[in-house]
Amino acid sequence: MTNSSFEKRSDRRDRLIGLLQSEYYWQTSDLREELGISQRTLMRELAQLRDAGYPIESSRGVGGGIRLDGRWGVGRINLNHNEVLELILSLAIVESLKSPLLTSNLKAIKQKLFQVFPENQRAAVSDIRQRIMVGDIAKQYITSFYRAPEQAISEPVATSFLQQKLLKIEYVSEAGERSQRVIEAQYLLLNLPIWYIIGWDHLRESSRVFRIDRIQHATILDERFKLREKHVFSGIYSPSYPPI
Repeated sequence: MTNSSFEKRSDRRDRLIGLLQSEYYWQTSDLREELGISQRTLMRELAQLRDAGYPIESSRGVGGGIRLDGRWGVGRINLNHNEVLELILSLAIVESLKSPLLTSNLKAIKQKLFQVFPENQRAAVSDIRQRIMVGDIAKQYITSFYRAPEQAISEPVATSFLQQKLLKIEYVSEAGERSQRVIEAQYLLLNLPIWYIIGWDHLRESSRVFRIDRIQHATILDERFKLREKHVFSGIYSPSYPPI
C-alpha cells in the first residue's frame, strides 16, 4: 500500500467533508475549484460518502446545491494510514467475538472506515483479513502462565505480518527450550487472550505454530516472504477457523 496516496485522498476527503459542513449549499463547480479535482472525481467522492452513511442533502433551484445535513455533527478525527488499517482489523476481530452487547454498530463503522481506502487498496485490506482468524476462548489451564507480550515483541510481529517480512525470533517452547528461528508470519490466530503465529519455520523447513507470548526477542529482517497456500498449515492447528 502507498501511504502517500492514501494520505492525499484522506486529506481531500477531510476537506470535502469540512466544506459540506458549512451552513450554506455548495455548487459542484465551486467544490471542484476548491479541491482542484474533476467533476467525475467529485461525483465519485460524494457517492462514496453517501455509501459510507454521510447524510448529504441537496437542494435544486436558485441558491441550491449540496451540503451535509445540519444535524450531523461528528467531529474530525485525524488518523494515518496504519491507524485506520489497525482500527478496521480491530473492529473486525471484535465483531468475530460475537459479543451480544455494544456491538450492533460495528459493521457500519467498519464499512465507513473501509471506504476511506482508495479502491486499489481495498483488496489488500481484504487479503489481510483473510489471514487473521478468531477461535475459541483459551482454556484456563492454557492461560494460567500467560503474560501479555510487551510492545517490543508485539510491534515487530505485527509489522512482519502486515508487510510480509521475515521475522527473526528467540522462542521458548512449552518445555522451556530456547531456540533461534527465522519465520514467516503467514497467519494470525486469536484464542482470547492468546495470539498465535501460524507460520513457516525456516529452521525446520516446515509449518509451525508459535505462541506470541513465548517470543523473547523479535527482529524484522529486510527479506520479504510470499504467502503460501492455506492447506500447507491445515494440519498443525485444529479446528480450522474462518477469517475475520
